Amino acid sequence: MATIEALDTASAIAPSWFVFVSYATEEARWRECPCYPPFARFVADELLPWLEETYPAIQASEGRVLVGLSYTGLAAAFVALQEVGKFGKIIAQSGSFWSDDCWLVEQYRKREKQLPTDFYLDVGSKETDVDVQHKEDVRQVVSQIDAVRRFRDVLLGQDYRVKYLEFEGGHDCAAWEKTLPDALRWALPAGAPRLTAR
Repeated sequence: MATIEALDTASAIAPSWFVFVSYATEEARWRECPCYPPFARFVADELLPWLEETYPAIQASEGRVLVGLSYTGLAAAFVALQEVGKFGKIIAQSGSFWSDDCWLVEQYRKREKQLPTDFYLDVGSKETDVDVQHKEDVRQVVSQIDAVRRFRDVLLGQDYRVKYLEFEGGHDCAAWEKTLPDALRWALPAGAPRLTAR
């Protein structure tokens, strides 16, 4: 919240509502983040209608931004693919696009029609670990940086508008805290009201 408050105080971003959505348990995180259709439906069919009823000004989808980091960065890009037109921009900080052998990357590659969505992607130069067994049924074959680069290349190859950054650092909150202000300034340029859902 300190980052958002500082940007808002400096009028560095558009006036915005910020909505934080968290997983209930660690078990829920492993289930809901890696391209889980019920989570995408929850965002589109429950969360957004409630927000639109409560705050009618947020109904313009091009002003909505979905933000995630690591596994939730993957989830954000999946929601954009499943629920076309619900979000104008996606911010994925060190998104776990390696998940399920880069399954989501391939879904974007196979899609014939471009989504009405722009993307901010970042990843650390030290996110190079490969062949990582995160848990019994979750294996990361390629590195985080390689997977994010693959996703970037697919998007650029399909003429998406993409802002891409490789920062000096690893897979940790301290690094994401440093890149988040630029990501939010990209997504929420001062001048128009917007909503960020996270």
